[in-house]
Amino acid sequence: MKENTDSTTLNTELLFTLDVRVPDQTPNKMEVIDRVLAGLDPRNDLILIDPKIKTKHFLFRKRNNILTVHYLGLEGDTFLNGLPLEKGKLYILEKGDLLKVGKIEIIIRRETGISKAISNQLQNTPLTDEVAQNEIPEKLEEIEETQGAITVFSNMPSPEKKITTLKKERIFNFSTLRLIPYKVYGFIVDVALTYLLLGFLLPSLNMLPLVHNFFAPITDFLTVNFLVHHPEFTSIKILSLIEFFICFHLFMLLSSLILGTTPGAFLIGLHHKDNYKAFIAIRFKAYIYALINIVALPLLIFDIPLYKGKNAKELITFSERDITTSSLFKISRKAVTPVVVIACFLSPFFLKAPFTSAMTEVKSSQPKYKDVHTTTLVSNSSELGFALRSELNNQFLLLPYFEKNKIGLTLYDVIQKKALIMKEENRISITSALFKLRYANPLASLSIPNNQIGNEVLKNKTLSSLKLSLDNIVNGLSEFGPFLANGFLFKNDFLSEFTIQDNFIVTSFDKKNPVLKISAGNEEKIFFFGRKEIIEFSLIVPKQTKLLENLAEGVINGLRFDQSNTDKLKTPQILEVIDAFLRGNNQTVLTYYINEAKKASEINNPQWRSFLKRNTLQTKLALGGVRNKNIEKSFDDVINTL
Repeated sequence: MKENTDSTTLNTELLFTLDVRVPDQTPNKMEVIDRVLAGLDPRNDLILIDPKIKTKHFLFRKRNNILTVHYLGLEGDTFLNGLPLEKGKLYILEKGDLLKVGKIEIIIRRETGISKAISNQLQNTPLTDEVAQNEIPEKLEEIEETQGAITVFSNMPSPEKKITTLKKERIFNFSTLRLIPYKVYGFIVDVALTYLLLGFLLPSLNMLPLVHNFFAPITDFLTVNFLVHHPEFTSIKILSLIEFFICFHLFMLLSSLILGTTPGAFLIGLHHKDNYKAFIAIRFKAYIYALINIVALPLLIFDIPLYKGKNAKELITFSERDITTSSLFKISRKAVTPVVVIACFLSPFFLKAPFTSAMTEVKSSQPKYKDVHTTTLVSNSSELGFALRSELNNQFLLLPYFEKNKIGLTLYDVIQKKALIMKEENRISITSALFKLRYANPLASLSIPNNQIGNEVLKNKTLSSLKLSLDNIVNGLSEFGPFLANGFLFKNDFLSEFTIQDNFIVTSFDKKNPVLKISAGNEEKIFFFGRKEIIEFSLIVPKQTKLLENLAEGVINGLRFDQSNTDKLKTPQILEVIDAFLRGNNQTVLTYYINEAKKASEINNPQWRSFLKRNTLQTKLALGGVRNKNIEKSFDDVINTL
C-alpha cells in the first residue's frame, strides 16, 4: 500500500550538520536541510553571539549533496581550517572542516541517512536587503563538474564575475596550497638576508678572514670525502651551493632562537599556528626544528615548500603555518619587503674602498722594433705551470732571488749598476682562492668551465673582479651571475694591502699570460697565478731607471700558461732553477750558479761579478744550510771564484 504525504518524500542522501561549540556552553547542533542563515540577528536560523559576529555572518547552502558557505562577514575575522575567509566568497565545505570566529567554532559533520527533502522556511521568507545584496544569483550558483574539477562562481562587487577553480580535493589541501606563494616569498627574503650578511655586513666589520678560515676547512672536507668519490657531481658547480647554504642554515638556526621562526617568514607575517605558546617554548621548538633540518637534511632548502605547501621542517615535525592578514603586514609584503630584498642584493656596491675602488686596465704591447742586442730567454717550470719565451736587452741581466721558502727575481742594469728586486710577500692556494671567489654567491661557479678550473681561468676571473663597478654592472652579471658580492670580495684580496685605496692601474699583459701587475701611486705589486698557488710579489725599484719597463717587456710579457708536467733534460735556466729551489733540488740550483759564474768571467764587469756573488751567497743562506757537504763546498768555491 502506497503511503501518501503532503508533498513530502523520503530520500537517502548526505546529511550535513553544523556542530557549534562555544567555551563554557552546551554544544549546539543544526542540520542543514536546504539553507541556514547564521549570525547575530535573532531572526537568523542559527544565532551566534560573539563580538566578531556580524548581523548576517554565514549563509550555508546544501545542493546536490554539496555543502557550501557564503561568507558575509568582514575579512580577517573568520577562519576556515586556519586560513582567513574573504568577504563575498563561496567555499565548499567537507566533513571535519572547522570554521572559527572569535571563541565560536563550527565543525562540519557529515553522514549518510534519510532526510526530508523540503525547502526550509527561509526559502519562502523574504530576505533583508543586507542578505539580498550578498545572495548569489541562481544561475551563478550552479556547480558544474567538468574534467575532474569543480568550478565555483562567486558574486563580486564589480560587474565582472571572478572565477575560482578548485580541484576535487579537500578544502584543507587547497588552503594549504594557497600558502605556497607566501613561503616562496619568505624563502627569497631569507636568501637575500643571508646574502646581505655574507656580502656586506661581515666584510664591513672586517670579519671576512675569520669567516674564510672557518668555512674553508668545511669545503675541503666535502671535496675530499664526498665530491672526490662521486664524480657524477661536478665539484666546482656544486660547491658554491653547498658553501652558501651552510651559511644559510646557520643563519636560520640563529634566527630560530631569536625570532622563533625564519627572518623571511617573520617579515612577511608567515607564522606557525601554535604561536600562542610561551615565548621561550616557541623559540626552543623552532631551534630544534632548525637543528633537525641542518643535521638531517642539510641540502633541502629550509623554507621552500616541497609537498602540499609544507617545507622539510613542517613535514618532519607535522606542524602547519598561517599567514597574518593584518593591514600592517599587507603593506609590508607589498611595499617594504621588496625594497629590502633589492637593497640586499645591491648592498656590495655600498662597501667602502678598496672593495669598490676604480680600476683602469692597461694593455702591455710588444715593441714595434726588434732589438738586435738581446739575449733569448727560453725556460719552463712544471712546478709553477709557466713557460718563458722572451728577448731581454743585453744591458740587463736576470737572476733568481731566494729567501727561506720564498722566491723572486732580480734584474740588474750593468750600465747604471742598479738592481730591481721582485720579492715574494704572500701565497694563497688555488683551492683557497676558489673558495673566496665563490664566497657569498651560490651561483658563482656557473660560468666556470667544467673540469677546466685552474690558474688560467682564475687569473681571468680575477681581472674581471678587479674591474667590477657600477659602470660595468652588466659585464659583472655575465661574469658572476645575479649575486655580485663575491666579485667585490675577491677584488679586496688583491687590493687590501695597498696604502692608497683608489686610482688603481692593472696591467694584464695577455689573456694567456699568468701575471697581473697592479699599481697605485708609487706602489707596485705583481701576482703570479701558478699551477698550485697565487704568489704575490712586491717590487723594489730604483728611481730614474728603465728596470721596471724591461722587467715587464723583456720577462713578464713572454710568460705563458703551460700545464705540462714533463721535465726536459737541459741546462737549467731561470724558471728551472726556481723549480729546483721549490722542490729542494740543490744540485740543479748549484749547476745554475756555476754556469752563471762562467758567464760572469766572460763579461769582465766587476760590479756585475760583485752582485752575482752577493746573490749566490743569498741563495746559499736561503737553502737553510746545505746538508750535502760536497754541494756546500761547491757553493763556497763559486763564491770565492767571483
